[in-house]
Amino acid sequence: MAQVQDAGTVFALDIGTRSIIGIVGQVEKGRFHVAAIEKEEHGRRAMLDGQIVEIEQVAEVARAVLKRLEQKTQLQLQRVCVAAAGRSLRSQGASFSLEFPELRVADGDLLGQLEAGAVSAAEEALAGQNEAHDRFYMVGYTARQYRLDGYPMANLMGHRGQKFEVDVVSTFLPCAVVESLYAVVSRLGLEVSSLTLEPIASLNAAIPEDIRLLNLVLADIGAGTSDLAVCREGSVVGYTMATVAGDEITEALMKGLLVDFKTAERLKLQLGGKEPQPYSDVLGMKHEATPEELWGLARPAAQKLAKEIGQKVIELNGGPPSAVFLAGGGSKLRGLPQLVAEALEMSEGRVALAGR
Repeated sequence: MAQVQDAGTVFALDIGTRSIIGIVGQVEKGRFHVAAIEKEEHGRRAMLDGQIVEIEQVAEVARAVLKRLEQKTQLQLQRVCVAAAGRSLRSQGASFSLEFPELRVADGDLLGQLEAGAVSAAEEALAGQNEAHDRFYMVGYTARQYRLDGYPMANLMGHRGQKFEVDVVSTFLPCAVVESLYAVVSRLGLEVSSLTLEPIASLNAAIPEDIRLLNLVLADIGAGTSDLAVCREGSVVGYTMATVAGDEITEALMKGLLVDFKTAERLKLQLGGKEPQPYSDVLGMKHEATPEELWGLARPAAQKLAKEIGQKVIELNGGPPSAVFLAGGGSKLRGLPQLVAEALEMSEGRVALAGR
C-alpha cells in the first residue's frame, strides 16, 4: 500500500495552455531535490490564453500525470501547489504601518499582521477602482520594502523598534480563472496547499535575490500568455501580462500553410533547424518547407509578440530595464531575444534566456 504524502513532500502542478507538468520533491538545506517529474500534453485545445475552457478534459490530463507520479514515488499524493497564469491580472501597491508606544521585537505574528494590513489596503484600493464590480481573487503578494522607525530594511525579523512599515505589491486574478483551477484540482481528489502567480514563481526560480538591486525584467512566455515581473533596488515592483504568446506563432503557420494545429506546432519546433520539414495540409496535399520558409511565415507574429512584451515592459517599468530574461517554452522561439531587444531599443546582449 502506497505511503501517504508527508508534510515535507512538495507536489506541484503547472497547468499550462499546452501541457500539464507535475513534479514531486523535497526541500533540503534551501535546495529543491526532485524525486519525480511528469508531463502530458492536452489532446485538444482545452485551454486558451491560460484560461481553462474544458474542465473535464484538463482534469483527465492532470489525472494521468498524477497517477504516473504516484507510481514513480510510491506515494499517495493529497496536497498540491498550483500556479495561475496571469490572464487579466491586476497589480495593486499599498502600504501599512504599526506603531507602538514602547520598543517591540518584530516576530512572526507582528510581520504577519503588518503584511496582512498592507494586502487588505491593496484589496480596498482595487475595489475602489473596480467600476464594473468584477470579482477578483488575491493570488499573491511581494513585500517591496520594509522600514523600521523610518529606516529601510531588507528584513524586519528580530529587530527592535516602535514603528514598523511595509510596502507590498499584491496581484489579483478574476475569480473565474482561479475557480476553474480549483475545479480541476477538486476532480483529482486533491487539496490546494498553496496558490501563486506564474510570474512570481518564475521570478523566484530565475532571478536570485542578490541581483535584484539591478533593474531586471523576467518575461515568462508560455503558449497562451506572457507573464512579466519587474525588480529593482532589491525588490519586486510589479507584475503584468499579455495574452500574446507562443500560440500566435502556431496560428500564423496554420494560416500560412493550411495545416491543423498539431502539425503547425510540430513545424514551429523546427524553426531553428536546418533540414526541410515534410507536412500535409488539410486538403491532404503533401508539401515540404525549409526552416527559412517557416520563419518567413512566423516572423510577423514573432515581431508582434516582441512588440507587445516591449510595450508591457515600458508600461510597468517606466522605460527599458538593465536586462531582460526570457523564460518558458515560447522563449525558445528562433530570434525572439533579438526581436525583444529591438522592440525595447536595447543591446541584444542585454536580452537572454533565463538559466541557472
